[in-house]
Amino acid sequence: MDFSLSETQHDLTGLARQILSDRMTLTHLKAVERSEEGFDRDTWNEFAKANLLGICIPESNGGLGLTFTDLCLVLREIGRYVAPLPAVACLVSSALPCVEFGTPEQQAWMQSVVSGEFIGTAALQEYGADASQPYVTATPDGDNWLLNGVKTAVPFADVAGAILVPARVEGTHDIVILNVMQDASGMTLDRQVGQNYEHLFEITFTNTPAGRDGQIGSVAQGREILEWILDRTMLAMCAVVGGACDEAVKITAQYTIDRKQFDRQIGTFQAVSQRMGDAYINNQAIELTMLQAASHLDEGRIVPEEVATAKWWACEGGNQIGHACLHVHGGISIDLDYPIHRYFLWIKQAEFTLGSATAQLRRIGAIIAQ
Repeated sequence: MDFSLSETQHDLTGLARQILSDRMTLTHLKAVERSEEGFDRDTWNEFAKANLLGICIPESNGGLGLTFTDLCLVLREIGRYVAPLPAVACLVSSALPCVEFGTPEQQAWMQSVVSGEFIGTAALQEYGADASQPYVTATPDGDNWLLNGVKTAVPFADVAGAILVPARVEGTHDIVILNVMQDASGMTLDRQVGQNYEHLFEITFTNTPAGRDGQIGSVAQGREILEWILDRTMLAMCAVVGGACDEAVKITAQYTIDRKQFDRQIGTFQAVSQRMGDAYINNQAIELTMLQAASHLDEGRIVPEEVATAKWWACEGGNQIGHACLHVHGGISIDLDYPIHRYFLWIKQAEFTLGSATAQLRRIGAIIAQ
């Protein structure tokens, strides 16, 4: 079997890398993190010009009509440069459900996503709740749903035109997927700061209206759609982690060549070489499990165990890579003007988003038990 990337995939990743490598300097990253928006809008617009925001969006809506795997390969490049872009939240968690399950009117929104004019996000996490079992409630109210409850760690909510919100239908075990407009009443945003400096928000809903025209699919489909969203969001995060880990290993490998102790490159020391060998193997596992699960989803398979396995590797393998890279660097790893700490923070942020390694093992165990 040929596991090499296609010509299209090489072109996509090469284009993304070209845009990011010219821009993601340490000085630039610091400036973006201090900015009010907290993301690199200029680079986002460059991605739009290159149609990298429309990879999974149909050609009828201005996109490229390519696969989820193709998008994951570009997300890996974003992770490689730790680029502060709302790519996972907008292009995966928010846009893909509209493409797959939305009405023609909702799918028409995707043209403004492709152009970079519209940014969406998703409120998937809650305090103490499994993301697949939301506590936030939705109550029917004429042409609207009324939302009540709290979501946490919602990325880029302040710049999003719409926020996708999974909620439990009041008095039932059903789930409904709603798009809430940024200007909806009864919605309060409180700023949070992620480990990787990402702008996150706690959102409190108090009888917040969400129009039925923004509902994704039917209530009967709600649980299936939520699982669909979570699987793809987790794999997208695995792709970002894979890129961040790959670059962290490369930076560290170069450091072991440049750094000398006792007139020898530290990479020649057995303990260092073994540590870097383990990091390389972990990174290969992160990438291969992500690509396997993503390609199977593109084939229409339902593979929750493969998604959980990929997320486990991103959590556990990523954790080991992050610590190994810091350890090998020694004292310079805590220098904020040296890049390696930034990769560690991105890896750790992803580790505890939508379930840690332990949560993934529990999910795999439940699947096996069934």
